[in-house]
Amino acid sequence: MRRLLSGIAAVGLLAIATGGIASAGEPDEVGIAASSSVVVNEVSTRGPNGVLDDFIEIRNITNAPVDLSNYQIKVYSQANTLLETITVPEGVVLQPRGNLGQFLVVTSQNFSGTVQDETYLLPAVFTGEGIPSRGGVAIFGPSGTKIDGVAFSTSASTPREGAAALSETVVTEPLAASSARDILSTDTDNNRMDFSLHLRTPGAMN
Repeated sequence: MRRLLSGIAAVGLLAIATGGIASAGEPDEVGIAASSSVVVNEVSTRGPNGVLDDFIEIRNITNAPVDLSNYQIKVYSQANTLLETITVPEGVVLQPRGNLGQFLVVTSQNFSGTVQDETYLLPAVFTGEGIPSRGGVAIFGPSGTKIDGVAFSTSASTPREGAAALSETVVTEPLAASSARDILSTDTDNNRMDFSLHLRTPGAMN
C-alpha cells in the first residue's frame, strides 16, 4: 500500500572529481561506527530537471523492522552548513531488508523518474540548490546521534565518513545519475569506497 507522507516537503558514467577529494584511506573524522540499522543508501543531487531534481533513499539493512519516527535527515553544504532538516513523520517503520517497505524515499519538488517501492514516499521542498552536488546528507536518531551519512567533498565534514564520494556534475545531470551503495548496501565508513555513480534507482535495489 502506498503511503504518501506529507513533510517539509549500468550506464557508464564518466565523471572527473576535481579538488576536495581525500585519499581512500583517510580516517572518519567524526568516529562513527558503521551503521547496524539504517543507511543513507542512495542520493541524487541533480538530474534531467536540474539542481532540484533530487532524492534521498534510506534503507533498512537489518532483518527486523526499524521505526524511523522522528528521525531527522539533514542536508549540508560544501562548507558544512546545515541547509535542510527533514523530520520523519510518526508511523514510518521500515521493513526488514529484502521486503516491500524497506526504503524511505525523500523527493524534491522537481524530482523526475519513478519510485519503485512507494510504501514510504516523503515529498520535500528544498530551498536554494537543494542537495548541493558537493554537500552531503546524514540521518540522525531521535536523540540526535548520527546514524549514517555521505558527503561529496572533504569539507562537508559532518555527513562525511572517510573519504568523500564522487560528486555529480553537469555531465551526469542528463543521464539521471545518482550516488549509491552496492546491492548489499555495504557500509565500510568510507564514502569513496562505498558509493559509486550509476543510474538512479529510487525505491529499488541498486
